[in-house]
Amino acid sequence: MDRQRYYSTIDPLVSVIIPTYDEEKCIEDCVRSLRSQTVPSEIIIVDDGSKDQTVATCEALGVKVLQQKHKGPGTARNLGANDAKGNILVFVDADMVFDSDYILELIKPITSGESIATCHWNEMVANWDNPWARCQTWYFGFPDKRRQPYAMPTPGGVYRAVRKDFFLDNGGFSENEGRGDDSSISHHTGVLAERVPSAICYHRNAEGPRDIFIEATWRGRNLAVSKENGLRKCISIILIHNNPILEILRGYLLAVKKKEPRMIPYSIIYNIGLILGILRALCSGYYLK
Repeated sequence: MDRQRYYSTIDPLVSVIIPTYDEEKCIEDCVRSLRSQTVPSEIIIVDDGSKDQTVATCEALGVKVLQQKHKGPGTARNLGANDAKGNILVFVDADMVFDSDYILELIKPITSGESIATCHWNEMVANWDNPWARCQTWYFGFPDKRRQPYAMPTPGGVYRAVRKDFFLDNGGFSENEGRGDDSSISHHTGVLAERVPSAICYHRNAEGPRDIFIEATWRGRNLAVSKENGLRKCISIILIHNNPILEILRGYLLAVKKKEPRMIPYSIIYNIGLILGILRALCSGYYLK
């Protein structure tokens, strides 16, 4: 592959692709945030078989909606990319909102020809006023109000913005790697995404026990079906890296440290969900929510 031809200046014609699955509670905020960007963009919703009013909500907002059966976000993003009119693709989640210059900052390295793909780094918690959302941040060891540490690592594999020609020429995202679909192109091309600290966004954390359990089971399923995680590694995750007894004890210690008693049920629910997700996916190979 001749990568050099993708390192060229490009017009800022942007298509934002949002996969959705039962997102009626948050999709409107996401769309309105995108419509307030300093860089105008085409917005494409790809609904992944929602059972709630997500599609109706999007249609009421006047947003283009593509629909597919429940196949996962990788398939949804590829469908949106093939329909997009822009020459830069931006991939976001339905439970995100954005600073008004988010897209402008995210695509600058691409439009200038310095990078093929980019990713934000400063991802904040959108619902910090919710105590369960705070528990999620503390449980994963992040600073207050953040979903990532302060220290920015080297370029990474997850694409938030990418040239459409490069994306399509390399076959789009993998559709069978579970949660890792958004880093699948970087894995087989070696092209990493430049971190853009000035592109600031806000992402919702879990807001209650049901959200915690769903998120944990999904993480567990993805661990089990990932090419990097076989049966042996999943067993080591359960027994060593995510030993439920030790993790629940850690939740108790965090409850004392943060003076937040919800840390204890958070750690219990999360670890039960994670283990169940791993076991179910090992038996079925199925990872979707």
